[in-house]
Amino acid sequence: MENGQLNKDLLANMANIGDLVQFKRRDLQIIGKVSIVKELSCIVDIDTDVATYFDYETPKTVVRHGNYKIISNPDSIYESNLSQAKF
Repeated sequence: MENGQLNKDLLANMANIGDLVQFKRRDLQIIGKVSIVKELSCIVDIDTDVATYFDYETPKTVVRHGNYKIISNPDSIYESNLSQAKF
């Protein structure tokens, strides 16, 4: 796959602010809510218990585009069981 095509694929699957994403950290699947989107990564708000488990100072973590799966966005969250999720 050419570099240009790879970039287009990455942009097509890039999260937006408010999306719920799932990613892997130390062999654990984590769900968080995107709060900031940057060029190469996004800032994801995670549960405070998860942040404590990983010994993070804050309940925010950086996740590189391509290392997460979008599981819901604000437009579809009301159609799923994730509408009860609190972050």
